[in-house]
Amino acid sequence: MKASQLLKQVAIGVSFGAALMGSAIADPIASFDYTQEFEFVEPIAPAGVNKEGATAGVSDVDGFTKLSWGTESNSFNEISSLVINPLPGDSTTPSNVLTAGTVTTSTDINAVSFGLGPVVTHNNFVITGTSLDSATAEDYVVLSPLGGGVDQIQQITFGIDFYETPNNPGNPGACPAGVAFNGFGCGDIFALSGGLLGVPTILNGSIVAFLIDSFVDDIYTYDVFITAPGLGVLTDAACAAVGESSGCIGFTTFENEVNAFQLAFAIIASENIPEPATLALFAGSLLLMGLVRRRKVKGDFAA
Repeated sequence: MKASQLLKQVAIGVSFGAALMGSAIADPIASFDYTQEFEFVEPIAPAGVNKEGATAGVSDVDGFTKLSWGTESNSFNEISSLVINPLPGDSTTPSNVLTAGTVTTSTDINAVSFGLGPVVTHNNFVITGTSLDSATAEDYVVLSPLGGGVDQIQQITFGIDFYETPNNPGNPGACPAGVAFNGFGCGDIFALSGGLLGVPTILNGSIVAFLIDSFVDDIYTYDVFITAPGLGVLTDAACAAVGESSGCIGFTTFENEVNAFQLAFAIIASENIPEPATLALFAGSLLLMGLVRRRKVKGDFAA
């Protein structure tokens, strides 16, 4: 066979192989239904923190939906607390319900849709006495793909470090840099620990989100991101105050106010493109099969 003919067949084989592989590419899963359980779990410190509430229904998390601490020293006659999914109109009482919904899969980091997760409320009241120091949170999410298929389980545990900042009303300069201040004094600081959240990713051009998990289905990788209003990289001073190193991730809350944060998550699908070597090998195999068949046919006629 002439070299020009061989090269021509190789080119045809590569083109055919690419077309054949391209024809096998399916669209990513369009959306996922989800149920989400988010609770505080041990270890929780110090021992004087009150723990109550549990999510209703079948669950995989054995934890609490409310942590509270301190002795009231405010006009609300309330102690400080963290509450997951509080009742409407009552920020101090957990509803103990699962979070559920549907999230649409995105393929463009600048055109991302979000599924709404649980609401976490910090009732940040002026208190005396014992304060929360640290806790652990567990997030358990079941993702059910549109059209059926294998459920994906996202089970994530991370630490929460907390600092009850001295209020210093009338002296905003006493607050660590970047910490909220109002007429009642300095806000409080939460930092997430345990290595869960890495480098922040900007979604839709302005939303700070963090990659928490990835999974592969067919030829697509699905990256799961989490975000919440106010969640981001804290100042060095705020990180140091809560006992974390520079670049820690968390949020601050206003003193003597109800501070609510709704978690949200997004799923971004990216196609796993075959390596050029894999494509060439596939095309070469097709070409070799064609040449072997051609030689066999010639031999049959010669007989």
